[in-house]
Amino acid sequence: MHGLLFSVFAFAFHGTDSASAEGACPPGFIPGGTMVPGQENAGWTGCLHAYDADDGGDGAGPSVGGDSGPPPFNAAEFRALLDWEKQVAQENEERLLKNNPVLRELKQGVWKFSHSQPKDPRQICTASFLKSNGGVLIMDWVGEARGTLLAYFGGAIPPITDIRTETVSLTQSGEIQRVRASHASLPWSAKIGMIIFAVPSTQALLGSIEENQDYSVEMGGQEVIHGKWHSGSTARKWLSNCVSKRSK
Repeated sequence: MHGLLFSVFAFAFHGTDSASAEGACPPGFIPGGTMVPGQENAGWTGCLHAYDADDGGDGAGPSVGGDSGPPPFNAAEFRALLDWEKQVAQENEERLLKNNPVLRELKQGVWKFSHSQPKDPRQICTASFLKSNGGVLIMDWVGEARGTLLAYFGGAIPPITDIRTETVSLTQSGEIQRVRASHASLPWSAKIGMIIFAVPSTQALLGSIEENQDYSVEMGGQEVIHGKWHSGSTARKWLSNCVSKRSK
């Protein structure tokens, strides 16, 4: 998203100020974490992971107390993401790719899309780009605490049970920014860490999705995720259609 400068990643939901948004959690998280004075992050500090860390690996659903909306991938794809590097270290990559269509998609990079059930008032629209070392999550939702987020996730990002504020270095299409971001776990897989950037509006996000974009995130002086997506126009078109179909 070349051209999305620091102001785009300011910690505020579009359409709300920080005070009115305080206490709201993004889809996949529920209130209950410890609020850190001065680091409310539009209410995201103080949110806990809504899914059980040990759900048997079947992706059956959230723990009691929260509904995160639609998982963008199935459980098999998450397990493939977690096991990729271990498998490649132990076996021949070419044979793995030939015999496993999920791993072939991971190697090339693939977009996955999902939306809320019709009765969900948040009307969540989700686009995710999945590669073997992690990927990108784009989510937009409405309701009382509506918002838009861009997140990068991967096995090298430490998973945590709540949401914390961190200072990170974000590189997109060669442009480096030093910004405050949210550190959490992927809503549908508590074993995968995630770095979240809040985007001020749906249109700001849609207008900045490039066809091809490289990205990397450094946290604590270490690179925790890097990659490059392709076919951004596919994601932009799907998200635009999903947003336009929402009930008025």
